[in-house]
Amino acid sequence: MRKALEFPRIDEGKLDAVEALIAAIADKEPGTAGAELEDLAALTGKVHTDVEFAEYWSWTDLDTLARLTLAPEPPCVPDLSREELVELVEIIQHCSVTGREWAMRYYTALLRRSLSLPNVMDFVASGEDVEVIAEKLLQAAR
Repeated sequence: MRKALEFPRIDEGKLDAVEALIAAIADKEPGTAGAELEDLAALTGKVHTDVEFAEYWSWTDLDTLARLTLAPEPPCVPDLSREELVELVEIIQHCSVTGREWAMRYYTALLRRSLSLPNVMDFVASGEDVEVIAEKLLQAAR
């Protein structure tokens, strides 16, 4: 797998602090978490809004959200090969089974950006063979 496709390492030492900030932001009224958002930006190097963390518990857990917040934005890799697509689909499917939601979300976002397809998970979760899925992704992205 080429370097651009590798899952980025996150600073596990920052995880507790990021979780605490996300929880604090989520507990505040909209528009009142400026200090916490600044602290979060200092830890992650990314700018966020309080809306991103509002009621996060309705769609994910705190650990997953903190890991995604620490990870850099997935790159756009417009020249993905069929073999790379097979590997990425396998990774996403494996993450889905093993509970590594943060990695699954990261790679799903990478595919969305790289292929300009909003419905990547429709393909990945189709139940078809990964080779077939990769081919369909390539066709849909053309």
